[in-house]
Amino acid sequence: MSQYRKYILAGVFVLLLVGYGGDWLLQRAVRAPVETRRATAARLQQRIRTKQAEWQAILADAKRLELWQAQSLPSDPQLARSLYQGWLVQLAQHVGLTDATFDSSAAQQRKDLYHVFGFTLHATGTLEQLTALLYEFYRAGHLHQIRSLELSPQRGGRLGIFMQIEALAIAGVKGSNRLSTLTANKLAYGDFERYRLIVQRNIFGHGMAPADAGLRLTAITFSDGMPQAWFNIDSLAQTVRLTVGETLEVGHLLIKLAEVYELDAVLEVDGQRWLLSVGEALSQATALPPGF
Repeated sequence: MSQYRKYILAGVFVLLLVGYGGDWLLQRAVRAPVETRRATAARLQQRIRTKQAEWQAILADAKRLELWQAQSLPSDPQLARSLYQGWLVQLAQHVGLTDATFDSSAAQQRKDLYHVFGFTLHATGTLEQLTALLYEFYRAGHLHQIRSLELSPQRGGRLGIFMQIEALAIAGVKGSNRLSTLTANKLAYGDFERYRLIVQRNIFGHGMAPADAGLRLTAITFSDGMPQAWFNIDSLAQTVRLTVGETLEVGHLLIKLAEVYELDAVLEVDGQRWLLSVGEALSQATALPPGF
């Protein structure tokens, strides 16, 4: 029996050795190459995704460059300066500004890629005329921007207007001897009537409530199509949501939410209506004229 057990133990040892050896061979000959190929495939797929993203970015840049070329002032600096200033003159006349004067600076070349032109506009007009001017400016498909805008109140509800404008001409745009006739897509609304709310503002008016009222309009959202105005109240350390018609008491003030727009809310306090924009505190609200 002792000899028989030796044979059995030897057989078990051989089986274990074969098992471990087979597993080692399987790991080296099959599993390791498979894992290596999987890792290689994952790296290649990541590279493919990276290259695809880079290609999409190139296509987007190409589209933007094509649009910029279509919006560019003429490549000839003198022609570009003359045509654009003429367009500004026509725009000021179109909206009804008075006492308008214009000036422009010599073109500045940037790395042989484009020219930068500076223009200024001095004029007087109403808030409605200024709103119309800005509306038409941002609808125009030119490579231009307003760098600064200064307003000063004048008699009769008119404004003194000083505007600094920058326009670009891309070098090498072929066949460019006139200004672009494209319409830009920079405005939130395409209808000027949506901006008449601005005309009702008293932009030089003072706030209605003491600064320590601690009420601020933080957001406007829509739930099931119904607008809600979100107010942050410092004294209560909380945020309150109101729908149209609801009231809120802050200190000695009883505030009613009368109307809600995309970025503005109309409040009623003691029979007076006030316009408050998202981000503004109650002390920054603008008084609305009677009947608005």
